[in-house]
Amino acid sequence: MSDNYYQDNGSYPNNQGSTNRYSLNESQLNEPQSNQYGEYSQYGQSNSYYNQYEQQMQAQGGYQNSQYGAFQNNYYSAQQKAVLNGGYASEANVREVLTNSFLYMFLGLLVTGIIAAFMANKIMTEGEFNATAFIVALIIELPVVIAANTAMRHNNVTMSYVLFFLYSGLNGFTLSVVLIAYTTESVVSVFFICAAIFGVMAAIGALTKVDLSSLGAILLVGLFGIIIAGIVNMFLGSESLDYAISIIGVVIFIGLTAYDTQKIKTMASTHRDYSPNVIGLWGALELYLDFVNLFLKLLRLLGRRR
Repeated sequence: MSDNYYQDNGSYPNNQGSTNRYSLNESQLNEPQSNQYGEYSQYGQSNSYYNQYEQQMQAQGGYQNSQYGAFQNNYYSAQQKAVLNGGYASEANVREVLTNSFLYMFLGLLVTGIIAAFMANKIMTEGEFNATAFIVALIIELPVVIAANTAMRHNNVTMSYVLFFLYSGLNGFTLSVVLIAYTTESVVSVFFICAAIFGVMAAIGALTKVDLSSLGAILLVGLFGIIIAGIVNMFLGSESLDYAISIIGVVIFIGLTAYDTQKIKTMASTHRDYSPNVIGLWGALELYLDFVNLFLKLLRLLGRRR
């Protein structure tokens, strides 16, 4: 057919030549159309065949029987999960959450260190140790952690801040006895060793493309195992068992550092309905616990007592 046909045809009033001859004008795009093949959408495309195909696919159990195999089912399942959680976040948002996590973790450790140093100096100077206050602080720590996690799940930024730093302060109070039991030189040296190991494993967790979920499940089982063994050893008082628990604990918390770092990235990318500060605080709490426990296990192995 010639270009004149499309130029003169009333169905295509906006066409000026062969390059535009298949274009529809604006009024046609916005108006529903129909013909003998069924109802059309506002863009002039038939829904009839599409609906029949969808019904056929549903009757066959989804897309797994299509020429693309099970891939489509997995793809749409992942898409639905992302949509339900607010969609996927951009890489910039993920980096923001990771930055917040490490920043808040550092501030939490700073609060812990300052309070621990202050209390240790006060106890050694005055020669008095308030055992009751220590036990109360130790007992309160667990409810504070639970409350902090609850506030984070409810996307409560203010309470998450308050409870995270309250826990950091309480932990500083209880860890003051560590600074009394070990020499300052060994505490400082073990701290830097811990920081170096922690930094390497956090970098691995942030950069690796390998899914660490299965490793995380094994590490969590091991964590519960050493907690139970530690409770049992409180009654046995075995030095060798305590030493073994410390070695296994170092391995577990090294692995958990990488696993938790990757988990923070996953949370940041799939939970856009949460505040980046809340996810950052949640990640900071996870990393804070990994760092403190790794430090204590290394101190048990490498530290020198007074």
